[in-house]
Amino acid sequence: MSDARDSPVQPHLLMALWLWAKTDLHALSRKRHGPAWNSLLAHCLDTAAVCGALIEHHLSAPVLARLADAFGAGDPATARRVLMLLAALHDMPGKATAAFQMLFSALRTRDTELAEAGQHWARAAARAGLPVNGPRPEARPHAHVTARYLPALLGCPCPRCRATDGPTPSELPLHVIAALLGGHHGDIPNNSTIRAASLRLDPLWHTVHRALVDELARLIGVDLQRLPGLIRLERPCVPVLFAGLVVHSDWIASNEHLFTYRTPDTAGTNIAAWWQASQDQAEAAITTLRLHRWNPRPMTWAEQMPNTPSPRLTQQAVIDQPPTGQSLVIIEDTTGGGKTETAQYLTHHLARTCGYHGSYTALPLRAAGDQIADRTAAYLTAVLGNRERAHLALVHGNAFAHGATSHLALTDSVITMAANITCDDYDSHHNAPAVILDHWYLARTRGLLSCFGVGTIDQIILAAQLGKHWFLRLYALASKTVVIDEAHAYDLYQQRLLAAAIAWLADAGTSIVVLSATLPSALRRDLVNAWRRGCNTQPADDTPSGPITIVDSKGHHRTHTPARSPRTGYRTRIKLHRDPGPYELAHHLLKSHPHGITTVLRNSVTRAEDLHRTLRALASEYGWRPEEVQLLHSRYQERHRSHHQHRIEALLGPHPEPTLRAAQPNPQRPHRLLLIGTQVLEQSLDYDTDHLYTDLAPLDLLLQRRGRQWRHPVNRPHLRHGTPLTHVLWTPRPDGLPQLPPPVLHTVYDPYILAATWHALTDRAPTHGPLTLHHPHHTQPLLDTVYADHPPLGDHPIHHLLAELHPQWIRRLQEEATHASHRALWPYDEEGNATTVAELASGPLDETHARSRLGTPSTNLIALYQHGDTGHVTWQPTDSEPADLAPAHPIRQAERHRRQRLEMHRNTIPVPAHWFTGRAPLPDPTTWATPDAGAVAGRLVLLLHHDGRPVDQRLERLKYHPETGLSLRP
Repeated sequence: MSDARDSPVQPHLLMALWLWAKTDLHALSRKRHGPAWNSLLAHCLDTAAVCGALIEHHLSAPVLARLADAFGAGDPATARRVLMLLAALHDMPGKATAAFQMLFSALRTRDTELAEAGQHWARAAARAGLPVNGPRPEARPHAHVTARYLPALLGCPCPRCRATDGPTPSELPLHVIAALLGGHHGDIPNNSTIRAASLRLDPLWHTVHRALVDELARLIGVDLQRLPGLIRLERPCVPVLFAGLVVHSDWIASNEHLFTYRTPDTAGTNIAAWWQASQDQAEAAITTLRLHRWNPRPMTWAEQMPNTPSPRLTQQAVIDQPPTGQSLVIIEDTTGGGKTETAQYLTHHLARTCGYHGSYTALPLRAAGDQIADRTAAYLTAVLGNRERAHLALVHGNAFAHGATSHLALTDSVITMAANITCDDYDSHHNAPAVILDHWYLARTRGLLSCFGVGTIDQIILAAQLGKHWFLRLYALASKTVVIDEAHAYDLYQQRLLAAAIAWLADAGTSIVVLSATLPSALRRDLVNAWRRGCNTQPADDTPSGPITIVDSKGHHRTHTPARSPRTGYRTRIKLHRDPGPYELAHHLLKSHPHGITTVLRNSVTRAEDLHRTLRALASEYGWRPEEVQLLHSRYQERHRSHHQHRIEALLGPHPEPTLRAAQPNPQRPHRLLLIGTQVLEQSLDYDTDHLYTDLAPLDLLLQRRGRQWRHPVNRPHLRHGTPLTHVLWTPRPDGLPQLPPPVLHTVYDPYILAATWHALTDRAPTHGPLTLHHPHHTQPLLDTVYADHPPLGDHPIHHLLAELHPQWIRRLQEEATHASHRALWPYDEEGNATTVAELASGPLDETHARSRLGTPSTNLIALYQHGDTGHVTWQPTDSEPADLAPAHPIRQAERHRRQRLEMHRNTIPVPAHWFTGRAPLPDPTTWATPDAGAVAGRLVLLLHHDGRPVDQRLERLKYHPETGLSLRP
């Protein structure tokens, strides 16, 4: 019923107020004594208001400039109004049809109150004149209906919109916009899908549609006559940015904690008051979700980095000659050279000079993201203003398992930064900076929408492939400085897709910082050319040489070489040794290194387990305690892997007091320790070692691994008087050449690259003594030899072996390149032509088509413990209370559901896919014995006894222990 004090409303618009958009399925509105449904007009207004607030407070300056050109003829104010109107129309006219509206009255639910509300609504809507009774017409996806009919409502004069015969108008601007709005559920529809959404509409519905569009345009201030001429979609990034902005706006406007429902019988018919309420709630939502763009104040290096106030040489070079404007910055420096801090300094500089709202740091492994998240939180705490807040999202599948691992000291309290777990519960008067995260970002894909994020490279690789909400990833990254760490660690498939994503981000105005200890020239060239392609400039024949490369938005590059250090320049000696096997190697390690930290990096978990087991068996002979021999790899429950990592960092990392890290060694560093592990030790931890042994690996990874001996020199005063020695272990064949793994899917490294590395090292090593290597850019010729297009020539047996293996490597590269080319979406083709909206269309098949990595992914198991005496199932063997495994609704029981997900993530173990294939495979995990519990229904569960033996007797070859992880006997 209307309020007598409300302004008069036109009859058809009054009728339209009774159209519903959302129902109170989770009873959140009714708990606040609100209505059981929300008016379509109210949701349209909410979405428009959020869109306007995001434009005003959130989007970066380069993105705003592109949207202003595309939607306002260069005028930001006009573009903002146009975008608000278009975002408001994302559900219109799709939801303003009889087929959709009748869903409410036909709702089948156990919520009798909601069912009664549906019947009440149907009667009221009919009284208002809406044709919502009678046989239910055939339904179409409402988003596709919007894509079908919206262009005509916005004034498109094409034949389809005039209901006459004519060509398909899919590339006309209004039809492009409609298709993008039709993709707000994640899949942009193609032209045939849009045609299939045609309906036989009662003429009254057309009248209602006209009334709604006119009223929205009036409230927002858009001249519909001028609208078609304002839209110019010339840059390929613009449709992507627009589609992402609409989804972002819709998601926030649909948050029932942030927006209240409005209906004519509860909020009257004063539409101007509705619009004001939408704008007020949108402003509050932006504040709650901490979506205000970063506005950093001027700060020196010492102010930003209070723990390391004196910049190193590479850092000083960046400070002296920083990028000006949008740029691609490539920094090559040794492990432990301070690249992370340099990237943080650049994110601050680029936010100030380019207007980015934050940053996203991408890493190759989830475990590495956990460590960088802690460091990023500490950095943000140092640079935020007194009243500023920042949401820091840890963006990967196991972010829940990160836990409360980092404590940020505030002025009057200590809080826990648990990325993707905590929310802002501070009093409004609390002034201290905080790094936190709201619950809202927990849902899939939302983590990237936070102004600050740390996660895996997968998010960027998937952003250049068609799949569910692929465009939202690009939109979320576009307003940030994107940092790509460990750039050398990705295979060719990932590099090609990464290049496509870089091109999209370049077109959107993003700046990108690439970090690497060792970057082959070909990879550096590909990154620069991808950037130039995205900037729509011609690739150059010249290849920047590093170690600091800056490329601007015109494609011009400059390089810097820092001054030479008066110190040793991070020299490392590398010596090849024949691997004597686990028994003799264990004796050697225990006898030869009674002091200091010794690390052994193995290429497989099995090799690491064998050596660790042998070391533990022999330790007492040499006076070692078992706890002085530790193991780390990837096959642990997340809770145990995280525990081991933090223990190692506490012992072997820098001084725990940040202000003393640069000046004093870590007082907790043990007298001696033997650390055995896999690549997790290479990329995921902040620690250093005195003695390093590593299996033969690709040269770029060996160069990175040797950086572990330089990461925190203050921990090892003796390093000033010598050069560390890296021992590279290899297994000889009878002919003296290296034994290489077969080129199968689960092989970690390609046989050719291993052989080429062996040859490069032996060919250059002195006759008596190790090979001495300097700063990474001095090793560039050596690195380029390994990754050359052709094998080295010669008549030695190694040359014949390389010639034999090289075609296999080329075929592998070609296969990876083919997979990438089939999936990669580029903003411009090689001739500079922009991608069309038809090429942006995606569907359900693309969701499985998009992949961030080749090969069969690991199988994730959830470990649970069954107690024979009680039959209870617990999360851990020592738990006294049964695990809460009853189904918990993600919204109605949000806290229970979150706790369950957290525990499941903490108990997840990744298992190689090849354990279930080949010789003596394990049984299909879907057939394993599992608890009868709804929370883990549909998930793969490994049910264990308290001692780590599987309950299912068919799995007797498996064993789990918190110290050694999950193992499989042959």
